[in-house]
Amino acid sequence: MPKELIYAAWAFAAGAGIPIMAVLNSGLARALGSAPAAVVVLLVVGLSAAIVVLGLTSNATGSASAVLEVAKAPWYLATGGLIFVFYIFSVTLLVPRFGVANTILCVVVAQIAVSAIIDHFGLFGLPVRAVDGMRLAGIGLVLAGLVVTQYSSGHAQSAAPTQSDRS
Repeated sequence: MPKELIYAAWAFAAGAGIPIMAVLNSGLARALGSAPAAVVVLLVVGLSAAIVVLGLTSNATGSASAVLEVAKAPWYLATGGLIFVFYIFSVTLLVPRFGVANTILCVVVAQIAVSAIIDHFGLFGLPVRAVDGMRLAGIGLVLAGLVVTQYSSGHAQSAAPTQSDRS
C-alpha cells in the first residue's frame, strides 16, 4: 500500500473525529454548566493520553527527555497550544448555537484557505507548493459550497433559541 494512501486514511480518520469531539465537548459543557470547564476536562484527558503515548514511544523525537528540551525551541512554536485552546473553546460554544455542520464547514474552509497560503509561500520554513489554477479552482468550489450551505432556504428558517443561547 502506498504511503500516501496510508497518510490520507490517517488524516481522514483524524478529521472524522473533529465533529464528534465538538459534539461531545459541547454536551460536556451543557452537563457541567460551563464551556471553560469542559475545555479543561478535554485538555486534561488529552494531556493524559499524550503522556501515555510519550511513555510508550522510544525514539528520540518522542522520548520524555525531548520534552525537557522545550527551552531550546523558539518560543513562538509553543503557541500552537493557544490556537488549540481557542479552537476547542470556539467549537464547544458554537456547536449548540450554530450547528455542528455549520461550525465544522466554516472551520474546514478556513483550514483549506490558510493551508493553501502557507503552502504557496512556504511559510514557517515549509517547502513551497505553489497554488496553481486547479488548486485555486478547488478552493473556490469549497468556498462556494460554504456560501450555498449558509444561504440555503433551510438555513434561513429561524429556530427557537436553545438553553445555551440564553446563557
